[in-house]
Amino acid sequence: MTFPTIPDAITTAWLNENLAQDVLNGGVITALTTDNIGEGTGIFGEIVRLNLTVEGGSGAPASMVAKMPCTEPANLAIAMALGLYERELNMFDDVVEQSPITVPRRYFSDQNDDGGFLLLIEDLSDRYDVGDQVVGATLAQAEGVVDVLAAFHAHWWKSPKLDDFAWLPRQDAPMYLAAVPPIYRAGLPVLQENWADRVPAAAIDLAVELEPRFEEMLMRIATGPETLIHTDTRLDNIFFAKDGSGSIALIDFQLALRGRGVADLAYMIGNSVPHEIARDNWESLLRRWHEAIVASGVTDYSFDDALQHYREAVLYYFSGPMSLVGTFDSGNDRGAAMVEAYTVRLLTHAVDIDAGSVL
Repeated sequence: MTFPTIPDAITTAWLNENLAQDVLNGGVITALTTDNIGEGTGIFGEIVRLNLTVEGGSGAPASMVAKMPCTEPANLAIAMALGLYERELNMFDDVVEQSPITVPRRYFSDQNDDGGFLLLIEDLSDRYDVGDQVVGATLAQAEGVVDVLAAFHAHWWKSPKLDDFAWLPRQDAPMYLAAVPPIYRAGLPVLQENWADRVPAAAIDLAVELEPRFEEMLMRIATGPETLIHTDTRLDNIFFAKDGSGSIALIDFQLALRGRGVADLAYMIGNSVPHEIARDNWESLLRRWHEAIVASGVTDYSFDDALQHYREAVLYYFSGPMSLVGTFDSGNDRGAAMVEAYTVRLLTHAVDIDAGSVL
C-alpha cells in the first residue's frame, strides 16, 4: 500500500479509499483543508490537523490529526537512528489498548522501508486542551499527570509481557549508547558559551562534571526496576479534559522505553513545571507517585530508591537540553521559547534537588 508522507500529499480520494468503514460510517469526504499544529511542538514529526467535510453517513469525524516524518535533516537523522517512527506505530499495535491510559483513537497507520510513515489519529481538541510547555503546568495539573503515570507504570511494573515487545529498547541499547553521548558532548560547549547568563553557574558546573561519566549514568538508569515508560512526558504531549472531569490523555509514543517509571516524573517536573512550583513541590509529587504505585501492588521499591533514581534521571535528561541547544532545529519562535523553558527549568531543577549528590 502506498500512503502520503508529507501533508500536501494527503487527498480526499486517498482518505476515502483507505480509511476503514467504521471511521467514515458510510460518509464520503468531499473537501479537505489542513492546519499545521506541530510547529514549535513536534521535534521528530510533521503534525497537521485535517479539517474534513463529510457528506452522508453518521458520526464521521470532522477532523483528525496526521503525523508524518519530520523534515529537518538533523532531527530526522536521530529519529531514523533510534527507530522512533516504527516504535510509535508498534505502541499503538501492541501496548496502548492494554494500558490504563487515555489516548486518541487510531484511524490509520503504516510505514515503508525508507523511513516514511503515516499515523492518523483522533483530534482531541474538541474535548481536551493541550498543555503548553512554555507556560508550564499548574500544581493541580502536575498532580493529575503524576496519578496517570503511576497507574501506567504500576500496570507494566516488571511485567513479563515486556519481553514480548522486541522492538521496545532500554536506555542502554546500542543505538542509544551510539547516539546520546555524542549529542551530550556536542551541546556542552554551546551551553557553556551561550547559556551562562540564563542558567545557574552550578548547573553548568554539574554538566561539566557529568560529561566524563555520562555513559556511566546512562547505564545506571537502565538497571531497573523496569516498567514501560513514555519518556517524553512534556506538557505539549499531555491533554486535559475541558469538562472538569480531570481526565488526562497522552500522545506521542515515539520515545517509549523499558525503564524506571520515575524517569517520566523527572522529565515532566524537570522541564514542564515552572521553577518555583517544581522547587517547592517536586518531593511531594514524587511521594504521591510512590504511594500510588505501592497502593497498586508494587511492594519492592522504597521511597529512598525512588529519590535516588529521580536524581539520576534528571542528570541523564541533561541530554535533552544538550540536544536542543546543540543539534536540533527548533523551527520557529515558539520552538525557541520551548527550548528556553526546557533548558532553563531542567538545569535549574538539577541544582534545586541536589542531583549532583548521586555522582
